[in-house]
Amino acid sequence: MWILTLFLQDSIKMFEYDNKDEARAEFEKADDCKILSEIIHFKDFEKRGKIKTSEVRNPPWKR
Repeated sequence: MWILTLFLQDSIKMFEYDNKDEARAEFEKADDCKILSEIIHFKDFEKRGKIKTSEVRNPPWKR
């Protein structure tokens, strides 16, 4: 998932896209301050078999 965030004078607007090409096209069209972010959900990796829950290490603050 891709998120386009636009910082306007009096507000912030966010738009969600399913593919990179569509998000990139809208990013190029947008003016003002903008950020394009890719959001990767942990569950997406589990579904694809790329990572197993047992392989995830605990973050340092939980030790």
